Amino acid sequence: MANTDFGTLSALQKKVWSLQVSKQGRDDNFWMSNGFMSSNTNDTTKPIQRVTELTQTERGTECVMPLVADLTGGGVVGDNQLEGNEAALLADTQTIRIDQLRNGVRSKGRMSEQQTVIRFRAQAKDALAFWLADSIDEMMFLTAAGRAYTLNTDGSTRSGSQLPQLSFAADVAAASSNRIMYAGSATSEATLTSSDTMTWDIVVQAKAFAKRKRIRPVRAGGRSFYFLVLSTEQCRDLEKSSDYKSLHAQAMPRGLDNPLFNNAKKVISDVVIYDHQKVYNTLGLASGSRWGATGTVHGAQAMLLGAQALGFAELNDGTPGMQESDNTDYGNRPAIGISRIMGMLKPQFKSRFDSNSREDYGIVSIKTAAAAS
Repeated sequence: MANTDFGTLSALQKKVWSLQVSKQGRDDNFWMSNGFMSSNTNDTTKPIQRVTELTQTERGTECVMPLVADLTGGGVVGDNQLEGNEAALLADTQTIRIDQLRNGVRSKGRMSEQQTVIRFRAQAKDALAFWLADSIDEMMFLTAAGRAYTLNTDGSTRSGSQLPQLSFAADVAAASSNRIMYAGSATSEATLTSSDTMTWDIVVQAKAFAKRKRIRPVRAGGRSFYFLVLSTEQCRDLEKSSDYKSLHAQAMPRGLDNPLFNNAKKVISDVVIYDHQKVYNTLGLASGSRWGATGTVHGAQAMLLGAQALGFAELNDGTPGMQESDNTDYGNRPAIGISRIMGMLKPQFKSRFDSNSREDYGIVSIKTAAAAS
């Protein structure tokens, strides 16, 4: 009987395999599994706007993400002439550069593994789906926090990685100065103390701050919500605060038949609370390189998100491409690779509420102390 070789799979089988990787990757990805992603380019109501249309720009073929500002002025009244007095619709266009991210795995050979090629394919799907989801997760957390891809999300330096070479890595922008809040009386990372932890008071202040800065909330079930993403340690500190404990019983049901609430910890006062270990923190930094006056305070950068906090561009409906190696040792060592063409950006715009300085469009960064234990 002839051996079944991975290379004999039909185009349809490869398409199904790619779709399975894409589905599993989305399920494993924080940003894509919680309903944060819009359904198409024209949907600007979610924390992440998905852009799928290519536009030719000066820098080449890119994805364009429009940010349309609210109208200003009082209009005209009565029978006063409107012709010639129309308001200008001002759009701050953001461009998302796209690039290709690839990875692959190779079998050790049938004798080494004592497994069929079909089993290798299943294992490859699991491994590559997790890798893809994990990589996109890390880059999106870093992009939202304004931290370079040369870093891991725990603040340590990334080694042996080509992620910093992605074209859109150069567009990562630090959190804008008028969209940052600090716990306690701190005014910078260097002035945070170990007692400046996450509390419910900070969350309330951040929500009011976002409203004052006209950060557009996300509408769901006829109500407006902001989304708070905390580090694991910040969430622990919040849950220990007395104000949060008293409000815990007043938390509204998470469901609302909307995926935006499915994995939330709580929804309190129209703030949807999540926690995740990839929220930027200093746990990977040595003493002296952290936050605080002497660099010894562990900290984390939570994010309060509104609509269009991030832009995510992808081609081919986000389905990763599937490639087979043409060097398989006569079918004994099959290899499989995937590729994803995508890009991401944290949009910034000239805010009329901050003297037209360029600010993060849909994110408020909240920096607090966040000890490891």
